Amino acid sequence: MRTMQCRAGAEWDPLREVMVHEPGIEVFFALLSPSAHLYERFFNLSEAQREHRHLCTLLRESFGVKVVSISDAVATRARKDPAFHRDLAALAASRLGRRCEDAGCELSPGLQREREAPLSLDERDAGHLLDIIRLNPTLVHTAAAIRVELERPLHNLYFLRDQQACTDRGMVLGRMARREREHERDLTGLALAAIDAAPVMRIGDGYLEGGDVMPAGTFALVGYGTRTTRRGAEELMAGGLGFDEVALVRQPSHPLVAGRDAMLAMHLDTYCNIPAAGVCVGTPALLHAAEVEVFHKTSGGYEPAGPPAPLDAYLADRGFEVIEITTLEQLCYASNFLCIRDGECIAPDTARIAPAVLERLSEKARRNPQKYGPLLRQAEHDYAILRADAEFFPHKREVYARGLDMTPLMLTNATGGYGGAHCMTCVLRRG
Repeated sequence: MRTMQCRAGAEWDPLREVMVHEPGIEVFFALLSPSAHLYERFFNLSEAQREHRHLCTLLRESFGVKVVSISDAVATRARKDPAFHRDLAALAASRLGRRCEDAGCELSPGLQREREAPLSLDERDAGHLLDIIRLNPTLVHTAAAIRVELERPLHNLYFLRDQQACTDRGMVLGRMARREREHERDLTGLALAAIDAAPVMRIGDGYLEGGDVMPAGTFALVGYGTRTTRRGAEELMAGGLGFDEVALVRQPSHPLVAGRDAMLAMHLDTYCNIPAAGVCVGTPALLHAAEVEVFHKTSGGYEPAGPPAPLDAYLADRGFEVIEITTLEQLCYASNFLCIRDGECIAPDTARIAPAVLERLSEKARRNPQKYGPLLRQAEHDYAILRADAEFFPHKREVYARGLDMTPLMLTNATGGYGGAHCMTCVLRRG
């Protein structure tokens, strides 16, 4: 079978194929305590599913992009390929735990036999195996019964950008920094194998998440901080990139927050993105606060080239114009759009998201006014001006002035997990 040639040389190259995962039952459990599972806020799961389907429909029917569901890809391959089915069953078995409680109690003969039986899932269908992998259940044996507990289901799997990164050399299988997400790449790696999209490398020592990797033609931006680590970025440079230049971008602290809240700019694409050649969308304060180190490709790898500089200055030196977004628009995932081709993108409709974001920010400011009060006041100020001028991203004068075609998409619920259209799509092929 022919190996798929995954590649992305620039964010504005024509998008040909993406992989997605519709938010499912695993999200329900995260919504019982959203912030504990890396979500921004509670949202309606059925509406988030509808929004996600609309995104996929737009990609397929309006833009001719091939959309691959990881569940469909894995199930299809498992039906046709016994060896792949065994790999799927083995992964499911590793995710299905068994524990005995009440060690001193007498188990019934039936429960005793089930507890002692060797764990084999080879005869299970692919859908059942996928559910085990996503939910990570543990069978807790007691004297009277068996109880099922869930240990860190893959709550954030629908943000399919992050477990891997598509570069000019191919697909790089990353490594998730948060314990909540550490097992996601096991499933996405299996999904890539299902479509014969073998990764060119795997991150082993550091951590790398795809939302921090942004190809830009002759160079690439690679963010690092709390999610992608410096070590992970260096591993990527050593084996996963072929660009002439790489700019390592250190995650900035938000200047309006007293203290640290890494979620506000957790990935590069949460405050900076590229909709067209020579154009960037970003928040001025964060673009200026993010520090860049430049590396040039040599015969022996990448070597440092010059002193650090702010990200806005780096982009200006390379001829990029910046479309500025407000603090509130950045919080509403304005920069988390998905570029389809040069100058044409699918973008979250920030006007529809803003009320929910402001409500959640108000709650945080009530609990900790010193930390979040200035951010809330700026966001409320932005909201008043944006409403008065009808200038919510992507409906901005600057967008139209640069000839960009932004298709707005209502992601009011799906963004509640902390991400937009960019985060929800794993690019397989551009160009």
